Amino acid sequence: MDRWVTARRAFVVVWVFLGIAGAMNHTIAEKLLGVRFNLWLPHLEYGYIMFNKNPHEVTVYDYTGDDGVRRPLAELMHTRAIAHADSRLVINVVLQPDYLREVCYRATRGTTERYTFLLDHYDMDVDTRRPVQSQALHCDAHGLSAR
Repeated sequence: MDRWVTARRAFVVVWVFLGIAGAMNHTIAEKLLGVRFNLWLPHLEYGYIMFNKNPHEVTVYDYTGDDGVRRPLAELMHTRAIAHADSRLVINVVLQPDYLREVCYRATRGTTERYTFLLDHYDMDVDTRRPVQSQALHCDAHGLSAR
């Protein structure tokens, strides 16, 4: 029984190591050495799809309410998305262009509160700490507008 536990632990350690090696092969090795290595591992053969293209432009969606505190826009969504609400919001915005209007409509329905949706666009090749472009959209009972 003790050998079985040791063998399972060794298998998990080797599997994790090979996964990290595959990720590094498709990200770091190509940048440093200019070539990717064929690791001859079936679980890594097509794994490059996850790592071969990283986004260079990212939009972060936040909002402020009447109190002026900046919060993630995903808080206004009433969709169940435990631990990934922000990514669910971005997917919805990309797939449904009017989704921000829908979030505004649902957030202001039955209330007089006003929100400011803040869209910060980052270019990862330029600066990861400061947005290259920011946009503020005003949300109230009349809808979403870019004043």
